Amino acid sequence: MNRIQLPLLLIGITLVACSPKIRSNLANTTFPPLESKDKIIILDESEKVPENSVLVGDLKIGDSGFSTDCGYTTVIENAKETAKKSGANIIKLTEVKKPNFGSSCYRIKAKLYRNSGREAMATLTSERTLKNKSRLPEDADYAIIYFYRPKSFQGSAIGYKVRLDDETEIGRVRNGEKFEYKTKDFGKHKFWGKTESQDSVVIDIQKGQEYFVRCGMKMGIGVGKPEMYLIENHVGIKEYEKIE
Repeated sequence: MNRIQLPLLLIGITLVACSPKIRSNLANTTFPPLESKDKIIILDESEKVPENSVLVGDLKIGDSGFSTDCGYTTVIENAKETAKKSGANIIKLTEVKKPNFGSSCYRIKAKLYRNSGREAMATLTSERTLKNKSRLPEDADYAIIYFYRPKSFQGSAIGYKVRLDDETEIGRVRNGEKFEYKTKDFGKHKFWGKTESQDSVVIDIQKGQEYFVRCGMKMGIGVGKPEMYLIENHVGIKEYEKIE
């Protein structure tokens, strides 16, 4: 092995080691893979799978023991990619474990389903739209973005500022804290936080709408890395209200 091949091999091993451990057990392999543009519906533990859905298989995403890039966003995106490759368009979460003293990763168990009924999928999409409906008055001439950080042992001593677009500071998220940002400046805006690295979300803000951004910390080389991602309203409302 020459000097060029060795660094490339080490980089490949590092990337694999940093990724979550994904296991899928397919009970049905007759469905072709979905296209990248196809939408995947994620159902939480309390939601029912629509009738006439066919079980494709089981999915488990966990900690490899060396995982570092295993925040909620990464785990859900991995689940979606696995579902698409399996031909499934519904992910039913059966267990979600948040980071704790045993692991710094989000870990999930789920069942993958395929529902080919247009009416059923349209109904499911409509129901989710209704569940995520804004609670603001119909004549509201503003929007609200809720930022919150659930309590977690990981990076608990580190807080970071939330900034808008360039350098405008709009708030700060510490462990177990929350705040809301009311605005009339509609359109696409970038919200970001920075410690040893930066993470951000871009929101296309519309009048009269609510948005929920879950914040956190994930493992880094030094103080840790910020994590920010949009959450569906019906989930964000529950998590936001739990924080006192």
